[in-house]
Amino acid sequence: MHAGRVVTGALTAMLMLGSAAFAQQQAPMLDEAVAAGTLPPVAERLPANPLVVTPVESVGTYGGTWRSALRGGLDNAWIGRTVTYDGLVRYDREWKQIIPNLAESWEISEDAKTYTFKLREGLKWNNGTPFTSADIAFAVELMSEPTYGAGTFIKNPNNPVTVEVVDDTTFKFVFEKSNGVIMDELASINGLTVVSLSKDYCSQFYPKYNPNAAEEAKAAGFETWELWMTNRCSWATETIRFANPELPFMNAWMVEEPLTGDATRVTFVRNPYYWKVDTEGNQLPYIDRLDMRVSDSLEELTLMALNGEIDFQDRHIATVANQPLFFDGQEAGDYRLGENIPSNMNTMVLQFNMNHVDPKRAELFQNKDFRIGISHLIDRQEIIDVVFTGQGEPFQAAPRPESPFYDEEMAKQYTELDPEAADAAFQAAGLGPKNADGFYTFADGTPLVITIDTIAAFRTEWTDMMELLQLQLEAGGIDIEVNNIDRTLYYDKRPLGDYDAQIWQGDGGLDVIQEPRYYMPSGGESVWAFRWQAWFNGSTPEIAEEPVEWVKTQMDLYNQLRSEGDAAKRDDLMKQILALAKENFPVIGVSLPGNGYYIAKNNMRNIAPTMLHAYLFPTPAPYDPFQWYFAAE
Repeated sequence: MHAGRVVTGALTAMLMLGSAAFAQQQAPMLDEAVAAGTLPPVAERLPANPLVVTPVESVGTYGGTWRSALRGGLDNAWIGRTVTYDGLVRYDREWKQIIPNLAESWEISEDAKTYTFKLREGLKWNNGTPFTSADIAFAVELMSEPTYGAGTFIKNPNNPVTVEVVDDTTFKFVFEKSNGVIMDELASINGLTVVSLSKDYCSQFYPKYNPNAAEEAKAAGFETWELWMTNRCSWATETIRFANPELPFMNAWMVEEPLTGDATRVTFVRNPYYWKVDTEGNQLPYIDRLDMRVSDSLEELTLMALNGEIDFQDRHIATVANQPLFFDGQEAGDYRLGENIPSNMNTMVLQFNMNHVDPKRAELFQNKDFRIGISHLIDRQEIIDVVFTGQGEPFQAAPRPESPFYDEEMAKQYTELDPEAADAAFQAAGLGPKNADGFYTFADGTPLVITIDTIAAFRTEWTDMMELLQLQLEAGGIDIEVNNIDRTLYYDKRPLGDYDAQIWQGDGGLDVIQEPRYYMPSGGESVWAFRWQAWFNGSTPEIAEEPVEWVKTQMDLYNQLRSEGDAAKRDDLMKQILALAKENFPVIGVSLPGNGYYIAKNNMRNIAPTMLHAYLFPTPAPYDPFQWYFAAE
């Protein structure tokens, strides 16, 4: 989905209208600290022009604890979706516009190389220290360090960026080349990196600002200052990001009980310096605390929701299998179900490793006819009926029907169950004849056994899907082993190149330009061509491999797209990239997801009844959980 349009000062002024006259009320939980003089009055804690947020339903009331859950100690994405979506800019609730946030306004040069941002005057971190342009410059400086593992636009070798600090509230991103996609990058969840490192706090771990950093790191138990910095000030390692309660936040809630490897509970408490107010001048958030149970047991989390012990959640528990249970349990659990419209275009994408370290497997997996044959062996309707109770339709890795990039031929090609077409495709791919067990062999007659990696714990439906997929492919003559592994190993295998195939969900259904991982090798999630994406991004040159010509053409087009300031021209370039993906068919999809759902307690208000659901548009965060509240019973 496109954001493209930039919000100008006119909308900023509208959002600010009347803010100076607001009463600027605060949560009662802060009254004692203000009275004691340990916390300044709310008028001194807010910026000169706080961001005024219109509630979804009504002005709320203060208090309460929002209960939800994490599945295991590495489940940081839910925190990203609920707590940390506060970048320089953000998307509106309809995912159509980019609107002000920490930055109240911005200007873009005609050549799209220079982006000038104006921060709100008087912003403060949750510890009361000023948030200024110097923090932005420090974050970019630190994340430009080779050993500091941050991604996004800061480390894009194809278009380096520098920061020019004009004054405390004004700074510029200056790119070497035109950058037509940076505003979407900053408005997505990826935009959090540049606003997450306080110079005042984090510079103590950095030798440039603390000459004793290396010695102090060793004294603190770390071999290098980089390891010390990562432990104390990491955004790139997201779990560590929430393990240090001392690390300053700009979000509505700040870490109270941290997320550690053995945590059973993670809690957040309101940020007394949060810089947003409602339309009556009440400082947000309304809710005092967030309490997240940490459990590896999906059954426990499901039971918590059924018992009314979760106030709002969709992640992990809102599965197809659970939907009848949750529907029937609404009255007893005192909750309701709302609708999530997914941005994902597929329930599961099968990615064969075209960069396999075994040349014979790499050659086979790069063969389009082989992938066509696999696709024709999948009985998608059986999977839809059995696993998804009939919801969805056969679909390849292609933009969703709601997307302006939708192409029905691309979405439907090779989705027919057709064993004869599969056999013809396998012969065209050069597979040998079937052996005594009825399985195809390599051309030289050696056995062909394909291992597909999966993470059953990530999505429960994948277990049932993979069981059916294995049976279907084996019935068609492809010997399959399903390898269920943990998520850490799943990612660790990618740079090594010694894996046959992996599965994942179908990102990029609506956010086509921002998330092209299945259409071209754009980043680390392009598992089907991990070493080609390394060549493209220049991030890990030690494993990079030069791509085939059609992929290099896509990369050239995407670089043009990144540099194009005109949205219509960017769309045209993306269509050319998609045309090459359609022609070369790099990955295999199963089905278009049906709409999802969320669970919300009946007394939890200001929640949008229908939400667009994505990662880059990190639902529910764009629907402003800081303005949710608990109504009186």
